[in-house]
Amino acid sequence: MEAVTDSLWRNKPYLLLLLIVFFMHAASYLVIPVFPVYLEKIRSLSLAQVGLVLGAGNITYQVGSLLGGPLSDRFGRRGLIMLGALLQGSAMLGYHYMFSFWLFLLFSAVNGMGLGLLAPTIKAMIADEVPAQMRTSAFSWRGILAHSGIIVAGVVIAWMTSLGRQPFLLAALVFGLLAALTRLSLPDDRCIGPQCKRTPLSEYKHILTHRSFLLFSLITLLIWALYAQFALVMPLRGEHVLHSATLIGLIWTINSTSVVLLQGIVSRFVLQRVNPYLCLAFGTTLLGTGLTLMGWAGQFATLSGAAILFILGEMLFMPVQDSLVTHFAKEEWLGAYFGFSNFVSGIGTAIGTSLGGVMVERLGGVGSRYPWLAYGVITLFVAAVLGLFAIYAMARHKQPEGAKKHPTGSRRKEEAT
Repeated sequence: MEAVTDSLWRNKPYLLLLLIVFFMHAASYLVIPVFPVYLEKIRSLSLAQVGLVLGAGNITYQVGSLLGGPLSDRFGRRGLIMLGALLQGSAMLGYHYMFSFWLFLLFSAVNGMGLGLLAPTIKAMIADEVPAQMRTSAFSWRGILAHSGIIVAGVVIAWMTSLGRQPFLLAALVFGLLAALTRLSLPDDRCIGPQCKRTPLSEYKHILTHRSFLLFSLITLLIWALYAQFALVMPLRGEHVLHSATLIGLIWTINSTSVVLLQGIVSRFVLQRVNPYLCLAFGTTLLGTGLTLMGWAGQFATLSGAAILFILGEMLFMPVQDSLVTHFAKEEWLGAYFGFSNFVSGIGTAIGTSLGGVMVERLGGVGSRYPWLAYGVITLFVAAVLGLFAIYAMARHKQPEGAKKHPTGSRRKEEAT
């Protein structure tokens, strides 16, 4: 197991991508926690307008995810990462200087498009640079660097808000540095000349006929719908129990710190030793169990414990999900597959937050036991579906002996059937 990690640390392009992941999340989370409050309190938008502004970014994120994958496959990953970072940086400048609701709507759409281009392209480039048998570990370390950026952003936000300053200009600067770092450090992977064989865009429709991948995508949609509940109900339950925004923010910090401290251990002793479909099922069960136990958490310690249980589930399912995308994808279409996977995660998140909010409200709110019992029943249902899927998929995931002996060579791919 140590050999896998040592090999990753000698992979310079991969290390540079981890640094980019760190900056990307640090810049994003300088803004995400304070943006709705900023729009309402400082720019005097109504709650309905705030929802529309956030919704515009979510919609263009889906569009960017679908476009970013095929475009990065055709025109190179480096250029798409730079473009995504520059779009997000320009949106941060717009947030700082603009006052009109319509301009906030526009810059939120620009920000969502930039993130949609950036996120799947980075994942596809990680898959490009890392041999197949190391990808689960590679995506685990990606999660560690992402949460490290979130922790740094949380500390900086606390400092800046205590001084009465807004973080948008700093976020714009970080995105600008991210674009510069990408331009100066990553190799130019554009394919130029007659020897380039670019896949026609019409060929990407075959992803929609790849039945095994579509089944996997449907399963991950369920997981993302469950995963989205945490951001919806944890702040509400925390406010109901703790009556303190500071303590709620501390729970987020504890979760990110847990990922930084534990993701490597989880990857080494679980993800690299247990079948990925079982990890997917067990991780999702932990997500739902953490959500369910929040309903019985009456103090900071128990609420933090439920949140940590949830984040342990995230440590299991996120790296495995990204790694499995590369199992289904054709190598020349990695960006497109990751783009579609990001699109599915966004749809699942939107469905989860919409239905979750209605369910919690109709079952009596976060102070009632009934929503949390409902989360328990939903968890049992999703765990059963994932268990059946694991039984179906495990035998089909085995690779031939030649792929094991030559892991950097071609891997068996599931064909579109």
